[in-house]
Amino acid sequence: MLIDISTTSPPYKVLQRKAAEELKKRMGGKPAISRLIDAASYHSGIEKRYIVIPDAENRDNGKFYSVDGNFIVPGTQKRMQEYKKWSTILAKETVKKLIDKNNFDIQKIQNIVTISCTGFFAPGLDYEIIKEFNISPCVKRINIGFMGCAASLIGFNYIMEAMKNRDQEERNHLLISVELCSLHLQAEPSRDNILANMIFADGCAAVLFSNTKEYSSRIKLNLFAANSILFENSSEYMRWEIGDYGFEMLLSPELPKIILNNAVPELKAILNSYGIKPDEINHWALHPGGKAILDTLKDGLKIPEEKMVSSRKVLKDFGNMSSASILFVLKEIINSGKLKRNDKVCAVAFGPGLTMEVVLMKGV
Repeated sequence: MLIDISTTSPPYKVLQRKAAEELKKRMGGKPAISRLIDAASYHSGIEKRYIVIPDAENRDNGKFYSVDGNFIVPGTQKRMQEYKKWSTILAKETVKKLIDKNNFDIQKIQNIVTISCTGFFAPGLDYEIIKEFNISPCVKRINIGFMGCAASLIGFNYIMEAMKNRDQEERNHLLISVELCSLHLQAEPSRDNILANMIFADGCAAVLFSNTKEYSSRIKLNLFAANSILFENSSEYMRWEIGDYGFEMLLSPELPKIILNNAVPELKAILNSYGIKPDEINHWALHPGGKAILDTLKDGLKIPEEKMVSSRKVLKDFGNMSSASILFVLKEIINSGKLKRNDKVCAVAFGPGLTMEVVLMKGV
């Protein structure tokens, strides 16, 4: 069962209008490009985001993408050095919040799942967390990397399988997702780069799963189903590749149409296989990949706007934090005070491929 979620945002907040102005400068300031940036900003559904780089701050020194007022393009090595530093800082802070809030003895953790698609280093985050909190060196570890915005739900799938048929044995799992998309800014004035730079952000979330009875007094989420779909001939719609100057993103403008025509029918079929209709879902946790994606899912599934509040709020206040985003949305649902026992929760996220991950949960 999902017991609780803690989240942490980096220290630098950037308003969407400020981000648009900065991007115009870095992409040359040509009128046609500026209009595309303004359009991406206006239609994003985002007001502010949090990032680990201070480049949007009103100061001249300490910036990541410029030196002495001149724009630079850091290589992948420098970006990964910054990733190691900040991912470790954010992960440690988030895990501490989680264990302190729940008064949880972290020595009881049997599995650690770490998730990220914006950076790598080895030994990785699991090693840093084990060392920081003096966790048993025999703890089981798994890393889910480079699987995009859907990766946290893939982690849920793994944890659900790990806990299956072990009801009589105490099981505790820690899942950590950290994404630092701002370290991969690409300044070449292309449509893909404009869209990626105007929606992606940084954030970290940690989730505690347990089957112990000490949390029986609170509403928890029981994971009862997880499904994965890989859509055929869809790699042209979403790709995420490593380049000499950071990671390079491809996002097709056809993505909302593909989701409407392919993903929505598959999602309905998945729900139907469990005897559930879309209108029987009490809480939708939809990955806030962008306003167009949320609108497409809302219209395709005929979801009332009041059930879109958590996803839209996370998009508005945090942007698209890749795999961490869905955990921010689930935290909103848990903390809303509206989650009741036996309520059905459906979490949906998309990843490169194009893939769709669906996890069904129930309040207990």
